[in-house]
Amino acid sequence: MREKDLPFDRARHAIYSKKAKQCVQTLLRRYYDEKMASALWEKAQLQYCAFLEDEPAMGGVKMKASIYDPILIFAWYAVIPDKPPLQDVQQDVYRCFMGAFDALGKLFDLNRKLDNRIANLAFKSAADRRVKEIEAFPASFRMQGYSYDRENGVVSYGFTQCPNAEFAKRHHMEDVLPLMCNCDHMAMQKLHATLIRQGTCGISDLCDYRIVGDRNPVAREYELVTRKDGLWVSVKRR
Repeated sequence: MREKDLPFDRARHAIYSKKAKQCVQTLLRRYYDEKMASALWEKAQLQYCAFLEDEPAMGGVKMKASIYDPILIFAWYAVIPDKPPLQDVQQDVYRCFMGAFDALGKLFDLNRKLDNRIANLAFKSAADRRVKEIEAFPASFRMQGYSYDRENGVVSYGFTQCPNAEFAKRHHMEDVLPLMCNCDHMAMQKLHATLIRQGTCGISDLCDYRIVGDRNPVAREYELVTRKDGLWVSVKRR
C-alpha cells in the first residue's frame, strides 16, 4: 500500500521514514518468500495505522523519526508469525536509526579533547531542542538536566520520559523495546566513545546518559552487560 493511502490522521501524526520502511522490508524478505513478505508488509502498515489511533499527537516534532520509526518496528514485530531472536536483527535496526554514526566515526574520536567538546555542543543543542519541544508536545522526550565535565570530558544528561518506552508499556511490548535502546550504545561505540547507562525509561524512572571517550578511565570503571530482556546496561566493575 502506498504511504499516501494509509488511513491515519495526518494532522496528528507522521509517516515513518524511508529508512524504516527499507529496514522492515529487508527483514521480511530475509525470513519469508516474496509473496508472504509483501502480504506482511501491508499488514505491518495497517498495524502501524492502528497503533496511531490511540497515540498522542506528535507529528509536529522536529525529530519525528525517533518517535514514528520505532512504531513501525513494533508493528513489524506484532504481525510476523515467527518471532526471530531480537539480537539477530539488532544490527538492522541500528542501521535504520543511527547508521549515520558509522560515517561520523571516521571523522570524530571522542577521546580527542576538541572532538569531545564539539560533541558536547551537539548534544547540548539537541537537549535544548528537547526542552523547547516538550512545551508543545507534552508526550515527547522529557529531559532531566544537562552537564559537561570539561576537564574529564564527560557529557551527562537524562530522560525522565521516552515516547518509545511509553508506547511499549501501553501495548505490552516491553520485550521489543531494547532493540531501540541498544542502538545508543552502538552509536557511541562508532564515535570511539562509551555510553555509561545504568537504566532506561523502560525499566526505571530515568534513562541516564554519561558519554566519555572509550579510553577515558571512567569508561573502564564499567562493563556492558545484557539483561535477560536483552537490554544492554552499564554495571560498575567490582
